[in-house]
Amino acid sequence: MKYKLDLKEAKDKIRNTIDELLNHKQHSGSIIVAINSNTIYKNYFGYADILKKIPISQDTQLLAGSVTKQFAAVAILRALYDKITYKNDHEEIKDIIQNELNYTIDHYLPLEHDIWNGSMPTWANTVTIHQLLVHSSGITNYTSLPDFEKQKFLKDSDIVSFFKNHELEFTSGEKFSYSNSGYYLLGIIIQQITQQRLDTYLEKTFFDPLQMRSTFLAIQGTVDDLIRSDARFSHLARGYQYEIAEQHTNLKEINRYESMEVPGAGGSLISTAEDLLKWNNALYNGKIIPTFLLELFLKPYLVTESADAYYGYGIEIMQSDILGKYYSHRGGIPGFRSILTYIPLLQISIVTLQNIAADPEKIMPDVEKIKADIPKTLSPEESMQELTKRIEDKYPNINQNKKRYELSPVYDAIIKAIESVCILKSPD
Repeated sequence: MKYKLDLKEAKDKIRNTIDELLNHKQHSGSIIVAINSNTIYKNYFGYADILKKIPISQDTQLLAGSVTKQFAAVAILRALYDKITYKNDHEEIKDIIQNELNYTIDHYLPLEHDIWNGSMPTWANTVTIHQLLVHSSGITNYTSLPDFEKQKFLKDSDIVSFFKNHELEFTSGEKFSYSNSGYYLLGIIIQQITQQRLDTYLEKTFFDPLQMRSTFLAIQGTVDDLIRSDARFSHLARGYQYEIAEQHTNLKEINRYESMEVPGAGGSLISTAEDLLKWNNALYNGKIIPTFLLELFLKPYLVTESADAYYGYGIEIMQSDILGKYYSHRGGIPGFRSILTYIPLLQISIVTLQNIAADPEKIMPDVEKIKADIPKTLSPEESMQELTKRIEDKYPNINQNKKRYELSPVYDAIIKAIESVCILKSPD
């Protein structure tokens, strides 16, 4: 069955849905819903800087977190494509690129590369670039390692040294397991292929041509440092947090900003809602990489932790009975959350950026106890559902705080609102 959108009803429904959920709440961020460049809904709310009373506006830059991963994935496809544009046969080009993606890490980053600091892990000979892209490498996720937050990384090789000596957690290619380590390595590989710094390559290849004038990959410094010393980030928002389970919780600026050397190609993008809409419109219309490579990017390679979601190259492939396949990715970094979505059936983009994040630190000991008590016979999806239920039963304020501060419930409501105003197309 094919559906189409009742545009007038969609605008009213989406506007009313969002306004009702934002009413008398303390959200802070940006939302855009658009059909291609035709805006259905756009709003900016809250503060970029609470202390200085600077409101969020269309110029406000926010950290996008793991939304960065699709930029890295597209960058490696584009870099490989640009190497072989002397060929005209699309199928031949596609085969060559797929072959290169099946090379192992050491093909691009041999032992003598500075990233290994003289000691290359054995898994560099077996893990492929494709496996890094789809999170099936088995490489330990460095942001989940004990003492991660206590580390001071001075250069790329320090970050890689932090995780490289860990054994693979499973046989590469066996299953999906989210790993920021894989995308960090992809960033280094892109630099090796292009012989340019990653931030420079993204600016020259994507941001400048698309006039994404407020978008940059930050390669060093914290939010504080960037606001203070880099004119490109004069509109950068500060990040805030709230106690996730506290009854009368209030916002406060986060205790520790991530230094932007650390996320790399997995999470260092800084952008605006307007710029991310430009990216979606260009990407899904074949203006960044050709359609035959876009197919590689969007192919559902592996099922994720959610049974109804698959992972492509830096993107999740979702499925709806009404909307069909659509593409999305969420991002999170201290003080910031993001969601970037594209629904091809209706050519709709949804962009949400916020500078608020929950602080779960006080309840983490209980979370670990609950995790240990969940039956091991449950599937990963069932385990996550049970964990969520038990935590929310114990801490009923979590849901109230989520509605008060988070944009994820608003995003979910937007998807439902769009589904509700779709109508069946008449048979041709």
